[in-house]
Parts: sequence; C-alpha cells; structure tokens
Amino acid sequence: MKKILLICLFIIMSLLQASPQVAYAQDVESFVRDFYKWYLKQSLATDDLPVFDQAIFKYVCRCTAKRVQFDYKRGVGGDDADYYLKGQDVGRKDLENLMVGKSISVNESLSLVPVSMSYRKEYAAYVVVYVEKNKGHMCISKVERNIGFNRRAPVY
Repeated sequence: MKKILLICLFIIMSLLQASPQVAYAQDVESFVRDFYKWYLKQSLATDDLPVFDQAIFKYVCRCTAKRVQFDYKRGVGGDDADYYLKGQDVGRKDLENLMVGKSISVNESLSLVPVSMSYRKEYAAYVVVYVEKNKGHMCISKVERNIGFNRRAPVY
C-alpha cells in the first residue's frame, strides 16, 4: 500500500513540475506584441531612445541590440529611421493601431512575424520581425521593412 501511495505521489509531483513551464510558455506573436508595446511606451514616455535601455535585452538578441546601439552611437542609422519601427515619428496612435499578424515558421528555430501600425482599418504589414528560438528562449534577431505587395502579373 505504501509503495502504491509513493508511486502515485511521485507521478503527481512529476506532472506538477512541468506546469510552470507550460504556464510561462509564450507564442511568437504575443512575444512580438509585448516587445512593441514596451518599445512604443518607452519611446513615448522618455526622450531617451529605448534602444539604449538594458531591458531591450529581454526581447532582442544580444548581438543585434549591441550592433544597433553601436550604429546609433556612431550616427550610422539608415535614413534617420528607428531600427525597430522603420519610421521616424512615434505617436500614441502607433500604439493603438499596433497589429501583429500570424507568424510564419521558417524552421524550428526561426519565425517571421508581420507587424502593422497602419492608420487604415485593414491590416497591412509594415515590418517583418525575425524571431529566433534558442534553448527555449525567444529573441528578435532582425527587423525589415515590408516593401509591399507583389506587383508582378499572375502567371497562368
């Protein structure tokens, strides 16, 4: 009887141990949404760029964040646009209009997430966020501007 009780207790403990990991698991879309909400709020709240905030390492891969910080310090950023927003002006409307699309899984360690901050009612992806998964942790490795829809003629 004691053996059965001990085995049942062991099984229950092993099942409960996995629960916190599942509870804290986060999908790629909500990870990107959390990053942009934090980034936009930081941009609106302070005059200092959130690029230099240490909390950015929670969301962005260390090598990417360091490279972006280095470029900002040297003044080498592309066309004076914010790297993560691909735009110059940040407003409260950007935070209100933030829409994160469905992620596209390239492989088990890389996902692409389209993000829109459009003022139009329909969803139009403005940037594509590259999210890497490494050892159970997610980080943003790259942000690219979405050029637009395919303008080629349909092939029949």
